[in-house]
Amino acid sequence: MTNASKFTYRDEVAERLADFTVNVSGDLSPEMISSAKRALSDSVAVALGALDHQASHIARKFATPFTRTDGALIWGTSMRANPDLAAFVNGSLLRCYDYNDFYVGQRNSGHPSDMTAAVIAVGEWIDASGHDVLVALAVGYEVVGAAFDAFSTAPGGWDYTNLTAIGACAAIARLLKLDVGQAREAFGMTVTPHFATDEVESCELNERGDLTLWKRFNGSDAVRNALQACFLAQAGVEAPVRPFTGSNGFIAKLQNEHDSAAVILERLHKDKPLSCIAQTYMKLWPVGSMAQSAIRAALEARSQISDLSKIKQVRVYSEEGSYQHFIEMRQDPYHPISRETADHSMPYVVAAAILEGNIGIESFDIDRVLDGKRQKFVAEQVKCFAEPALGTLKGGKLARAAAGYLSRVEIELEDGTVVHGAAQPFPGHPKAPFSDADIAQKVTQNALPFAGQDVTDRIIKALVGFDSLASVKDFTKILAFEWASSAQEQAA
Repeated sequence: MTNASKFTYRDEVAERLADFTVNVSGDLSPEMISSAKRALSDSVAVALGALDHQASHIARKFATPFTRTDGALIWGTSMRANPDLAAFVNGSLLRCYDYNDFYVGQRNSGHPSDMTAAVIAVGEWIDASGHDVLVALAVGYEVVGAAFDAFSTAPGGWDYTNLTAIGACAAIARLLKLDVGQAREAFGMTVTPHFATDEVESCELNERGDLTLWKRFNGSDAVRNALQACFLAQAGVEAPVRPFTGSNGFIAKLQNEHDSAAVILERLHKDKPLSCIAQTYMKLWPVGSMAQSAIRAALEARSQISDLSKIKQVRVYSEEGSYQHFIEMRQDPYHPISRETADHSMPYVVAAAILEGNIGIESFDIDRVLDGKRQKFVAEQVKCFAEPALGTLKGGKLARAAAGYLSRVEIELEDGTVVHGAAQPFPGHPKAPFSDADIAQKVTQNALPFAGQDVTDRIIKALVGFDSLASVKDFTKILAFEWASSAQEQAA
């Protein structure tokens, strides 16, 4: 190959992603270190809370024949496996419940924390420091933010995980210390072979009344593909010449009409400080982001009532996007029949918050969902309405998200008294961010039932000082607690 032909074909997007990933400064400010630790801690909390989910049992059953004594830890067990398998199994925990963080870009949104388990697995595999893992996560989140600004997955019917995989590739390439050429190939192998469709979010339910269990795995599968791409590039495998900008490349398959390449080139500059990991939305309650404000309002209204039996009617007024997502898109939101239909039902979510005084993972257990009194309360006493004054579809998702996906709640009592819960940004929104104490509480709430008090305290201590850990292994060894019986695993 001559020098002239060597430079005939270029992919500026792949080149920019690689250059940014390798060369952006990892000198994080104290504020950014805190943000990265909060994002990591939030992910660990969500994962540990899902150890008893059906998908979690199945994932561990799948991994059992492929374990190795010197591998990366499968959390909540003593099992170890190659990092790609550990990333897949541990990553599935993050999507068992609608509980992990959420990032809203100009053209797409999704869960950047899908990458966290993979970054930890690779960090453990190569014996990386805690600081290096936090830097890798910050780089990965920055690339996810740029991808969500640049690319829309909707026109082609693709899933958001195609974009989080790009961020995961950046994080893992940074952690592995790939050079620019290797990183460029890794990005190419991330986006070319693996396209995840959005059929998993079709709202079509299986015989249990749930979405398919693959929803719990599509994020970790996408990230696993990125992890493999990085190791392949490190070994010397080459990607297609123009994986993003080619005639059949990633951008062409997305079918976007705008110039998405220009957005990537504008957003990612290696001399720009990392910031996106501080802008992610977190959740106090295991429900989609668009219902979080309604829960806050419902709990505020409930706090003004001494006798719940005196409730005559509950009225929920939501911005148009939340109403669309939790009412119009659902087959029968006033009569949920499963966990999935309940946690995507505005009437049920608000009713559960009022009846229980909180929302937890257990709020959507099937016995609670199908309880006759609760079903009657949801169907007959809760009414939901779209309120354009709180946000409109025409105004765009970005504006509605920035406001906090607002909802307000009125509770009318039998004597005619009406109490109100105001429309406010939800806890964990950038306008109402979690404190370190909030994060510690979330970790405790989710880890304690499985790990016990002593191990939970050790997990929190390690997360607080994660940036000073000499080795990620000092953290993952704490997660090697045994809680699930072999009978439980075999029953899965």
